[in-house]
Amino acid sequence: MRKINQIIILCIIYAFSLPLFSQNKLNYSTYINNILQNNPQAQSAANVARVAQYQFEAARGNYDPILIGSHDNKTLNGSTYYSIVNAEIKQPIFTSQSIKMGYDYGVGKFINPEIQTSQVGLPYVGMEASLLQGLMFDKRRADVLKAKHYLSYANSERDIQLNQLLFESSIAYSDWLFSLSQLSINSYFLNIAQQRYNGIEELVVQGERPSLDTIEASLFIQSRFLELQQSNVEYQKCKNLIASYNWIDKNPSEITMNLISEDSLESYFEQAKKKISQYLFVDSLNNPIIRKYENYQNILDVDKRLKKEMIKPKLNVNYNFLSSNSSQINPQFSTNNYKWGLNFSFPLFMRNSTNEYRISKVLSYSNELDLLNKNNELKFKLEAIYKTLNIISEQIMNAEKTVRYSKMLVDAEKQKFNIGESSLFLINTRESKWLDASLKLAEYKLKFIKTMLQIIYLKGTMKYEF
Repeated sequence: MRKINQIIILCIIYAFSLPLFSQNKLNYSTYINNILQNNPQAQSAANVARVAQYQFEAARGNYDPILIGSHDNKTLNGSTYYSIVNAEIKQPIFTSQSIKMGYDYGVGKFINPEIQTSQVGLPYVGMEASLLQGLMFDKRRADVLKAKHYLSYANSERDIQLNQLLFESSIAYSDWLFSLSQLSINSYFLNIAQQRYNGIEELVVQGERPSLDTIEASLFIQSRFLELQQSNVEYQKCKNLIASYNWIDKNPSEITMNLISEDSLESYFEQAKKKISQYLFVDSLNNPIIRKYENYQNILDVDKRLKKEMIKPKLNVNYNFLSSNSSQINPQFSTNNYKWGLNFSFPLFMRNSTNEYRISKVLSYSNELDLLNKNNELKFKLEAIYKTLNIISEQIMNAEKTVRYSKMLVDAEKQKFNIGESSLFLINTRESKWLDASLKLAEYKLKFIKTMLQIIYLKGTMKYEF
């Protein structure tokens, strides 16, 4: 029996010592920093905002100067029928207005008189403008405003993804600390069972206890050993999940890496209690989901404004001042020399533009309703969590009393056993309840921590700090 027991002890020591072979220490702050800096999900979230920034810069390119040029030439049997050159630079200034400078050159025996110029060409300056549709707002301006709001929208989407990632990884970290606590508690009670077995064995040798007590004590060790093994299995699962989140230098942690936490469930719980007032009362509701709906509303409002503008008739004016002299170097412009024109169009039934505007109004209103609903949903969830937190706090206080009283009963039962007024079965029963109460207390502390993480997640502050 002693030999078997020694083998069991060696197995226990080996099982519990596995996590201690590695020197890879990790604390929560380093863990979160590794995720933000190296985890591919965090990098992917950052790319969402990066693409939106490029889209905004592309939309601003609608106001870049435009250089236009063309050259047509026809020569037949040695005769130049025509040679036509057009060059122009155009600068958009607000919505559908542009200022421009250009040069026309048209010579030849058979050139159209409308475009014929002198041998030095014809410089001009002018502008284009829409006087009805597009005067105050047009697609070019709308694209820039929508891209600007979409940049904020993308930043909100990035924060949503990061908030989800940090929340899930923080939950995994707290589960890992809980598994370490379970491992420690089960190891402690296994050590107590082993010490009791050694004492019972000595009493049996001295003839003060029946040999049957050694069997019962040995079975109790076996039970404690199985519980330790199960907690070790849970620990390994949690550790592997932590490794999947904890990327270092753009590479994931190896699954075989044995990480040692510099934190503990107890210290984590104490830090959460200290910061409870900040989580509950200081930080306001700033969830990126709400910001996402708000920014999307801005995009829809811009689109609605554009669709409303498209209902107006089109009236475009083009006016150019023409050079009044033949000098290429120093052209002179006069109000007596000009070229202008206009074009007008208007759909008679307006079914396209009016219904497009109606659709934009419906989409905008639907998003307003979604925003209102999501805002209320988050507030109700926070209220429910506040109440849950109060209940968990009471459970922790009651569980602490249960652990304390259970230990007192075990100590009392041991004293009765020493004077022959109790049995080994009663001690084991009392001790099992003590163990259950200790594990339950750790579970309540885990729930408290997870509830605090839920508050951080719902408020959207992303201040995952302990």
